[in-house]
Amino acid sequence: MKIITPRLILRPVAVTDFEVSYQLFSDPDVMRFSLNGPYSKQKTIEFIANCIKQTEQNRPSLLAVLDKETELLIGYCGFYMQTINGIEEVELGYRLLKSQWGKGLATEAAIAMKEYAFQEMGLTRLISIIDKDNIGSVRVAEKVGLTIEKELLYNRKIHVAIYAING
Repeated sequence: MKIITPRLILRPVAVTDFEVSYQLFSDPDVMRFSLNGPYSKQKTIEFIANCIKQTEQNRPSLLAVLDKETELLIGYCGFYMQTINGIEEVELGYRLLKSQWGKGLATEAAIAMKEYAFQEMGLTRLISIIDKDNIGSVRVAEKVGLTIEKELLYNRKIHVAIYAING
């Protein structure tokens, strides 16, 4: 599977993505609002293995986001399975290298993934779990068409907003 947008290529995660993935996930600024904090090398290896496993099992997963011109990995966008108040939901998530912020690339990738979810996967709903102080992610969610549905304490410790869209 490959999704191509005007500036991006989204493709399944590969083992060869480790170096840039570790650079991305170990950056405290990038991971400031992560529910899990910065990743160690081991956690990055587990992340990549999990993405590959999800893809092989034809389950919703994150995709690697590449700059279309250079074909270099710049981040991730796609799906996480989440359980919110006992209900399994598909979360649309996105995370890019800091050097790629402010260019509209997360929005471009997230719109492509939303369209793929509704048109190709047959999903009827997506959510995004966002720390209310994460203004950048809130803006992306809103540009993609998600609206705030509710606020809650995620895992009983982090105050977040649940953004949602129905397809």
